[in-house]
Amino acid sequence: MSEVTIEANLREGRGKGYSRKLRARNLIPGNLVGGAKSTPIELDPKWLSKAWKQNDKKFNLTLNGETRTVIIKEVQMHPLKRNALHVDLMYV
Repeated sequence: MSEVTIEANLREGRGKGYSRKLRARNLIPGNLVGGAKSTPIELDPKWLSKAWKQNDKKFNLTLNGETRTVIIKEVQMHPLKRNALHVDLMYV
């Protein structure tokens, strides 16, 4: 198992405007894919970058008090600033 554990919160709103407000508060919007269901979440970019720099891209995610291992499926990056705009995670 990975040593990095990231705390995530469920996202209330959706859409471009809400995502921009999240990024202004220094959070990253994302989706947690498990089976046929997708759960909208928000993450801290500092911890996401630590998980991204690992070789296997696996880490522990705590959501609603439950900790599970996830893998980074896709990260959308800003073309100039090179910071994460959106992340898709998948249960292992």
